[in-house]
Order: sequence, then C-alpha cells, then structure tokens
Amino acid sequence: MNTLIFRTAAPFLSALMMLFSIFVLLRGHNAPGGGFIGGLIAASAIAIFGIASGVAAVRRAVFFIPWRSPAPVFCFRFCRV
Repeated sequence: MNTLIFRTAAPFLSALMMLFSIFVLLRGHNAPGGGFIGGLIAASAIAIFGIASGVAAVRRAVFFIPWRSPAPVFCFRFCRV
C-alpha cells in the first residue's frame, strides 16, 4: 500500500501490537490458548509492517541474536528502520 497514513501508522501500530502480544502471552500462560493467540498477534504485527514497508524493511526490523543470551532471541525494531 502506498498511502501515507498507513505507512506512517504501521510502525507504531506494529510496536503496539508486539507489546500486546507479549502481554497476551504472559497473561495466558496458564490458560489455554495464550501462547497461540500471542503468536498470532505478533505475526499480524510483522505482516502489517511488511505490507506497509516492504520485505527489505521487515528483514532489517526482525533480526536474530543467538549469542547474547542463554536462549536465542528474536529482536524487533519497528519504529526506527
């Protein structure tokens, strides 16, 4: 999409959706479906960001750091790409 409003709002909306995804994941940890719905929200955030900015911006925004923590970490940079 080439609309200015969508391209401007998508990074902020994606960052907000990622925060909500983490909240749903942690809140629903002991309830059925919490992790699945949290993952769906995170995937939707990445999809919205990709539709607005393109594949190259998503590849710069979502990166993988295997050496900085005990478990591999996916990092997201939506607001400054």
